Amino acid sequence: MTDQDPIVRLQDINIKYGAYHAVRNVTLEVARGEVVAIVGPSGAGKSTLLRTINMLEQPVSGTLHVGQFTFSLDHELTSKQLLALRRSTGMVFQSFNLFPHMTVEKNISLPQMRVLGRSKSEADSRTAKLLERVHLSDKAQSYPARLSGGQQQRIAIARALALDPQVMLFDEPTSALDPELGLEVLSVMRELAAEGMTMIVVTHEIAFAAEVADRVVVMADGAIIEQGEPEQVIRNPSSPRTQKFFRAILDRH
Repeated sequence: MTDQDPIVRLQDINIKYGAYHAVRNVTLEVARGEVVAIVGPSGAGKSTLLRTINMLEQPVSGTLHVGQFTFSLDHELTSKQLLALRRSTGMVFQSFNLFPHMTVEKNISLPQMRVLGRSKSEADSRTAKLLERVHLSDKAQSYPARLSGGQQQRIAIARALALDPQVMLFDEPTSALDPELGLEVLSVMRELAAEGMTMIVVTHEIAFAAEVADRVVVMADGAIIEQGEPEQVIRNPSSPRTQKFFRAILDRH
């Protein structure tokens, strides 16, 4: 694999729940260092597609390439394949999923020790650097319940970064936060983008997508209906369905 090859490639992905076809023949490539924002109406299949990239959703067909790994998705992956895939992808969810009985430091250090085999001192050193990166160095010995939602989400980002992923996946990372706290999280994500982190972000934050993303992908009814540079897609969409989606957002504001 060269730096010019896509770091993520989804090819002909199909996901079904019984008779419901949630994702339909989706093909998407993401370049190394690219920030891709996936937007669209509720029920479009955005989060379902994102969760395929680290196999939290099992497609009925398709092929997935992440880094140097290629997986055929018409059958379940082995535990060894899943581990390799999930080490390559850091995932940040709507909910923070922190362990409430552990300090912030332990929430970030323990996965490093268990997954990467780092010693406690190595893990704690990496944790300290990551807490500085998300501007929460003073919270290492705090417990999650003592933190605001925005702080907890930034800790969740630090925990995902601790495993040195090749790609960061964000599933509506600000949707559970009020606007002010959401800005804290978006600020950290902007910094990651500026540092060259490959990021795929499912978001309803259209202003963030317009400002930070290299490409906006619009999904509706389980399919990609339009994609391109943010200015083009958001300001001058060609698909009638995309026009309707952005018009509804503008009307709401």
